Amino acid sequence: MLAGYLKIAFRNFRKNKLITFINVFGLGLSMTVGMMIMIRLQDQLSYDSFHPNSDRTYRILTDYKKQTGEQWKMASTPLPLEQELVLEDKGIESAVTIYPAFNGKAIAAGKELYVNGAYTEPSFFTVFGFTLASGNKTTALQEANSVVISQATAEKYFGKTNAIGQLLTLENGVAFTVTGILAEPPSKSHIQFDAFASYATVKQLEAAKLLDPKTTDWFAFNSGYTYALLKKGYREASFRNTLNNFAATLNSKNKDGIVHFTSQPISKINPGSELLLNEMSGGSSWTKFYFEIGIALIILLSACFNYTNLSIARSLTRAKEVGVRKVTGASRAQIFTQYITEAIAMALLALGFAWILLTFIIRYAPFNDDYEFIPSSFRYNLPLLIGSFVFALLTGLLAGASPAWLISSFQPLRVLKSMSTARIMGRINIRKALIVFQYSLSLVIIIFLVAFYRQFSYLAAADPGFKKEHVLVVPLQGISEELALQQLNNVNGIQAAGAASARFTKHFSGMNTPIWISDQKDAFGLNYYYADAAFIRQMGFTIMAGRNFDPGVSTGNESTILINEQAVKALGLKTADQAIGQSLHINDSTRLTVAGVLKDFTYESAGIPVRPLAFRSHARAYNYLYLTTDAAVDPAQFQQQVADLLKPLLPSGTTPLTTSWLADEWDQSNSQKATISLLGYLAFMAMAIATLGLLGLVMYTVEVKRKEISIRKIIGASEKQLIRLLSKGFFRLLLIAGCIAVPVGYTAGFLFLQNFPLRAGFGLLWPIGCFLFFLAIGLFTIMSQTYKAAIRNPATDMRAE
Repeated sequence: MLAGYLKIAFRNFRKNKLITFINVFGLGLSMTVGMMIMIRLQDQLSYDSFHPNSDRTYRILTDYKKQTGEQWKMASTPLPLEQELVLEDKGIESAVTIYPAFNGKAIAAGKELYVNGAYTEPSFFTVFGFTLASGNKTTALQEANSVVISQATAEKYFGKTNAIGQLLTLENGVAFTVTGILAEPPSKSHIQFDAFASYATVKQLEAAKLLDPKTTDWFAFNSGYTYALLKKGYREASFRNTLNNFAATLNSKNKDGIVHFTSQPISKINPGSELLLNEMSGGSSWTKFYFEIGIALIILLSACFNYTNLSIARSLTRAKEVGVRKVTGASRAQIFTQYITEAIAMALLALGFAWILLTFIIRYAPFNDDYEFIPSSFRYNLPLLIGSFVFALLTGLLAGASPAWLISSFQPLRVLKSMSTARIMGRINIRKALIVFQYSLSLVIIIFLVAFYRQFSYLAAADPGFKKEHVLVVPLQGISEELALQQLNNVNGIQAAGAASARFTKHFSGMNTPIWISDQKDAFGLNYYYADAAFIRQMGFTIMAGRNFDPGVSTGNESTILINEQAVKALGLKTADQAIGQSLHINDSTRLTVAGVLKDFTYESAGIPVRPLAFRSHARAYNYLYLTTDAAVDPAQFQQQVADLLKPLLPSGTTPLTTSWLADEWDQSNSQKATISLLGYLAFMAMAIATLGLLGLVMYTVEVKRKEISIRKIIGASEKQLIRLLSKGFFRLLLIAGCIAVPVGYTAGFLFLQNFPLRAGFGLLWPIGCFLFFLAIGLFTIMSQTYKAAIRNPATDMRAE
């Protein structure tokens, strides 16, 4: 029986190719969005899934509220917390501290590269599911000055040479012995570091004043991360009571604020329920997923509604088929099953189209930039294939239930006699309302997309406050600044050259440290880069007060610092002149004198308000050369020339240099091209589905009015009159959609623009123009059907009378 139903279904698909294409296209587009959300959800839920005792593993969070009302919710904790917890709470099986202070440049095998690492304890391998590809995890972190590095870090430094036993020396001169190589975890983790050094080294470094004394500082809430593995059967509520007791003890000693510690299951870190400060790695939130799922559901329901409309519209031509089947003994259940089978078959065809489209999206990643909408680590897998198949079945049931129910309810005598009076859709006010909703939704998305595009195009073209044109950014990759400049000394076209520790990108890529003038309680987090005097000069920063670094200062011990206007305000100073000569305490045990104040400039995304920033100067901290060139140089040829000259200086095994133009990087960081592509895809999808929905309603109206149209034509109605008669109702629907969407879309765009310190213009003409564009598409859709009905020979429809 099922084979017969499928045979009839595919026969009808071939017979009505246009309707089949419309349904497959509409359902396929909507199912693509659904599967994209499934991929993202699967990726995010895979975080930290490989830890063997994840159901008993918790991260401790800090909630600190000052008496002034300021409040910080942090993923970090004071360093002393973990050891005291283990002593106090016997329900803890094991605990570990992660102290992310093992960072900076490190030298090994003649290569000097930046390492982002942390200090941790041997219990790291007990609490978590990380394993070693080489080395003994029981002893790897027991001894001071031992370090475990990732496979990627081992390859960068040592290539194919065995890294075990090799030395890794930090820029402060402290050497660490490599005792283990981390194996690649089977899934993603929020704990992402290049290296883990033994925590036993920390007290030695503090004693030598190479690290600030934080192992005994209970009020350094942003120092590290504490995790606890509870014993089997021990309740989280009891563990939280212990945390509350510690918080109460701290609060009795601190009059400036109130602290509260709480626990967070490791399985709920990502996706998270809230945004936390000092998070190790940024993941997605459930709020964002609920929004994405809501958008996907709206689009899917719209596509299913279109299928329902088109199926019912076409059912008038299949009514006699249903009547004959019922007369010959078919039950309503059999008719219902036939049409549901047809809907599911259509959904499975749409699934095939959706997979083709999804494969294109995954391969070419049109929606990925710094933020990966589709994770680059995605691989096809059985759960996703099964999930997409079930998704298609549910879509078919959802789309086909209504037409199958209505069509199976036909009375055989009535449909065999005549369908001229059959109004199987009854009153279509609900369907008209849904058409208005579809068009309003798609028009709002288009208007918002225009506002989004104008804003980020404006930001990309805005003056950031420094020179970005004709500046080539060259990664040093272990080459010293002086040696690189000597090698490039005779290159034609170089006007100026400077060095810095990082590049200006969408997200801040420098470093951050607490800073204060006199009282550490007034400290705030200051972003900073390392740069030399030549860099400050060539980039064209405006010096509001004071001076630049002294030439050559970077070759000795640093003593001065440059800060921006926002840093002056954060320090509580009233003017730039007042800041000059101030001695600042830096959290890395350094005191620096303010030599100059720079005018605020944009060093992150142009959409983010400028935050406090400083420049420090230290020769061993530079990772990039910035080369200002003549406007006449050939960009590609110049890049190749620089790469060829520096290639012999690269340490063996280092990847080739990849240079880039600062203006191009800035444009890419601020133009949001990938996000615009995604919004454009959603807008196109909403527009296509809304148009298909309108097409279905017009087709149904024309179908049920065929004899009325023929009679009007026989008694003298012209084609123009018939077109106007059939079209005016739908024209009103489009006008209603415009009246709803234009103010809503304009308001959404206006509110979006308020989030930016620099805003593009967005007047009413933009949403009105979008509406006129939509109106033209809608009228074309309507006319395509009403014109065909108006020119149809009336004898064709009246011959049965």
